[in-house]
Amino acid sequence: MASAAAARVVAGGVAPKINVAARDATAKSPTSRRASAVARALRPTAAFVDVVESEPGTLLKPFEEGMQKSLLFGVSHMMNNHEAAEYILNSKPRSVVVETGLCKAHQERRGTVFNFSELFASIHMAGGAAEEALAFITRVAHQLRLEEQPLAGSPFWAQMKTQLPAEALVYAAAFAVEARLVFGDRPKSTTYRRLVSCPTLKELDETFAKQSARNYRLLVPEDHEAATLPPADPATDAFERVCIDERDTILAHTIYEEAALQGTPGVVVAVVGSDHLAGVERRWEEMVASGGKSRASAEEIDALLTAPETTRENVGARLAIMQRLLGLRCTESLVSDAFEALDADMNTLEGDEIIAFNATSEIYGAPRMLLAAAAEADEAAFDAAVGSAKGVDFKKELEPMRAVRPANGGVGWSEEAIVWLRTTGAVDVSSLAKPPTE
Repeated sequence: MASAAAARVVAGGVAPKINVAARDATAKSPTSRRASAVARALRPTAAFVDVVESEPGTLLKPFEEGMQKSLLFGVSHMMNNHEAAEYILNSKPRSVVVETGLCKAHQERRGTVFNFSELFASIHMAGGAAEEALAFITRVAHQLRLEEQPLAGSPFWAQMKTQLPAEALVYAAAFAVEARLVFGDRPKSTTYRRLVSCPTLKELDETFAKQSARNYRLLVPEDHEAATLPPADPATDAFERVCIDERDTILAHTIYEEAALQGTPGVVVAVVGSDHLAGVERRWEEMVASGGKSRASAEEIDALLTAPETTRENVGARLAIMQRLLGLRCTESLVSDAFEALDADMNTLEGDEIIAFNATSEIYGAPRMLLAAAAEADEAAFDAAVGSAKGVDFKKELEPMRAVRPANGGVGWSEEAIVWLRTTGAVDVSSLAKPPTE
């Protein structure tokens, strides 16, 4: 994201905010209602939307002798809020822990540290090669360091705040005050591989159904009883467990390591996406209450950092359901990132696996599967989605979709379901027709 913004700023333009509604059109509900869904998605009740008020951050209390004070900020990955960056400029922390790495080299390994002086000398003085995003951020930080104090009040910073997203501002601020910039998460590819292989096929299917139901709840009017989103449970939601809960543990552990690091005293600032704010706070509170005894062990962290080999069991269906699940939950760019990371696995598909991937992807991208899955996961959401129609059993009409679901003993697809989907233009609602009058 910083790289794209960099290209626009260097060219003299202004980086626009990313459109939250840019998602896989084939994996969503009708487009005519998408704008109102996005507006409702900005409410704090939407568990997967980055909305947070944190000023000036959340204090993470030390719980061991010698630990430094830490402050946690939640930021949006898609907006240019700047509170965290300005706090960094004003407080000059010794370390800044970030969820999203500045560039590919930064996020190859948890705990990777970037130092401005070393990077600037290597890139801009010695002519070393560097990724576009890294070269750009070091130039911004260098210019910022030439500004009059206080840096947060400089005209150059004011201009950057209008052009860069939140995390790019954080990187530049950290470099400007010579803070250690620490990648606190695991590589994205590890998370994607764990999402494909760690849950069972049934769990992936059930998670897809829950997300479909949540999205239908977002489409109903705000005063509707189905507008309230039920909280996601990591025990039954594979996405919540792998993509949120596990990473909350990793992020909290990295913040602890920086706070406990011996040497130069100073505040530790942690900047995470708002999806992770509550989880990291909860884990920290548990560590404080237990005096550190609840902290994840090195072995537990190592296990969460392990990227398993992609399982070959139902691999075509697994990859397809994961693709459609991410399409329901994430931006289109993130879905592309996931499949770029899994490109080698996609290229190993052969024969029946390719057929399974294509067929499952077609079925799980169909609105009728979205309805069928939502009906079994959340009846209230399904009833809200089909409206006030009476006289027809929609669930029965959607039986061909329900039958292929792994949650019901299927494998994600069947020839019969594909034929039904392609030859039946719509669910038969002829029974709704009024009898002819004489």
